[in-house]
Amino acid sequence: MPRSARSHDGNPATIPAVRAPRAGRAGRAAHGAGGPAGTAAAAADRSPPAPLAALEEEFATTLADLVRRCRRGSEDRLATLVAEWPLPAAGARQQIVAVPDGWTTPDWLAGPVATGLWDDFRAARRQRAAGYFALAVEAARAHTAIPTRAEAAQGERPAWPDRGAAAVHLLHLALRDDPDHEQARRVGGWVRRGERWVSQGVDRRLDRGDEYDPAFGWLPRGRLDRYRAGERYDLGRWVDAATFAGRPRSLERPVRYDSDHWRIASTTTQEHTAALAAALEETCLVWRQAFGGYQAEPATRERLFEGRGRAAPAETFAATLVGDREEYVRALTTVEPAAARTDGMYWSPTKTAWFMADDDWRTGDADATRTVRHEATHQLFAETRPTSRMAGERVGFWAIEAAACYMESLETAPYGWTLGGPAAGRMPAARERVLEDGFQVPLEELAALGRREFQADERLPKIYSQIGGLADFFMNGQQGRYRDAFVEYLVRVYTGSATGDSLEKLCRRSHAELDEEFRRHLASAESAAATAPAAAPSVER
Repeated sequence: MPRSARSHDGNPATIPAVRAPRAGRAGRAAHGAGGPAGTAAAAADRSPPAPLAALEEEFATTLADLVRRCRRGSEDRLATLVAEWPLPAAGARQQIVAVPDGWTTPDWLAGPVATGLWDDFRAARRQRAAGYFALAVEAARAHTAIPTRAEAAQGERPAWPDRGAAAVHLLHLALRDDPDHEQARRVGGWVRRGERWVSQGVDRRLDRGDEYDPAFGWLPRGRLDRYRAGERYDLGRWVDAATFAGRPRSLERPVRYDSDHWRIASTTTQEHTAALAAALEETCLVWRQAFGGYQAEPATRERLFEGRGRAAPAETFAATLVGDREEYVRALTTVEPAAARTDGMYWSPTKTAWFMADDDWRTGDADATRTVRHEATHQLFAETRPTSRMAGERVGFWAIEAAACYMESLETAPYGWTLGGPAAGRMPAARERVLEDGFQVPLEELAALGRREFQADERLPKIYSQIGGLADFFMNGQQGRYRDAFVEYLVRVYTGSATGDSLEKLCRRSHAELDEEFRRHLASAESAAATAPAAAPSVER
């Protein structure tokens, strides 16, 4: 992947590569196998699942009855929980759902009436989860569909038939409803440990006896209690925390912090390092759902959803955190002269994301966390699947930056997170540039730019605003019509197979037509932003 010079302007859900089952660990792997019918029967079952609309209508009817029963039984708190369980309308945003590591019964639930109602609520959720997963399998098979001549003439759907994004989204909707759905867990690469589900990487760590605390990351067996008591293991011996904190650090002798997916080398405080790790892991979790179609080839994904393969463990990524801008520039200028103009960088030759410490991380400052999300997104795209060293060098570099800008728009929601939307990320700036200032670089021109030409363009700050809006258009415009096509475009850019007209062919729209649709998307977003209601409060679960 080309290097990134950006402008100043639980357990992760994953659909990784598939490998054939192998001998060993059979007992543990069996926990993730399909249901009683077995995976072979699942693969053979080609009967069409219930339509999504019918599934949602049946669930809504069941919940309405449950709410009435809760009210009659004076279980008002449970009634509120049940009534608030359905996701709100997505609108023009992408919804990312949090998946719990297992079923959790509210600690305030008491008495036979409440327990019976709760059991019925769980049963309804399990039934809908089964429907979601059946639809996910159908979506994973959709890449083989060939549009009819009439569909091609009418432009009813993009030419790229893959529905990987829908498959991944439905998978996680199923797990939100039923955290113990074994087939969905298998697809996502989770392993059961007692009543919990963990990633394969976490499972291996626990097998070794490693222990985890957000303040310290993963530690070898036997160290966590001593860390919590104020000791630190450093340079081959135990010292007190004050001595550890007072020792000078350098890139030659950094502090190590292991999170689920990152190994961080840090020259700054433990608190800053832990805050970076948390931001990186959140970005990873959201990214894997948001760009679900990116991580595996369509045929590979189909085999995985049908139970004919096993998810490979996720990769471990590298990050470096330094104490301040001076140290950051000093460390990077020798390899990237533009380092002084950046707030963070993904350096592809060493596969390392670089950051500088910022006190605002601990208070959730938007600018600080946007930098982490932007650069971590570059790293995830570059390292989650095989990519070319020439990614974006000839054409299409704008899409690499656009996707990273899109991840900057991440916002928390009661059910998880959202990405994009009329007022999120760079969308307001895009509307200002395009609609008010009349600035719009045509897609035909953007698509033809390689990395060097893109980064050398004197209009770069304005272009960053525009491509932030373009990413929202391709991911969320027209109810996500072009989402899978855009993800496939990113695959081709990152694998070095994109051409100047790839996006046109995937979307079955000319660049000029897409430019016009983008302007309409911005105009509709402007109206939506002006009339948007206040966000709903979080509901206690």
